[in-house]
Amino acid sequence: MQRYPFVLSANLHGGELVVTYPFDMSRPPWKRRQATPTADEGVFRWLAAVYASANRAMARGRRRRCHHDDFERLGNVINGADWHTVPGSMNDFSYLHTNCFEITVELSCDKFPHASELPEEWE
Repeated sequence: MQRYPFVLSANLHGGELVVTYPFDMSRPPWKRRQATPTADEGVFRWLAAVYASANRAMARGRRRRCHHDDFERLGNVINGADWHTVPGSMNDFSYLHTNCFEITVELSCDKFPHASELPEEWE
C-alpha cells in the first residue's frame, strides 16, 4: 500500500440502473460493444458489485428495465466498453494517469428527476 497509493472514486449519473467500470473505450475504438478489461478487472468488478448489491433500486428483484438493456441479469454491473464505448472517459483517464480506481454509478432511470422525487432518489 505504501509503495502503490491509489484512490477510490465514483462518478454519479442518471438514466440507467447499472455500475460501469474501465475501460470505457473498446479496442478497436469503432466497435460499439466490446468488453475491454483492465489489469485490475477483478477489483473493479468487485467494487461495482458491492455497490450494486447495496443499492436498493438495483438489488430489488424483478424491477422494470429502464430502457433497452437488461442489466439485472448481469448483476447490474458491466464493463463500460461492453455497454457503449466512451473515448476519453473520466474512468479511463483516472485509471491510466492518476492511480485512481473510478467507477460510474448510473443511479436512476430518469436522467432529470422532478424536485419532488429527489428525496426518494437520494434514499
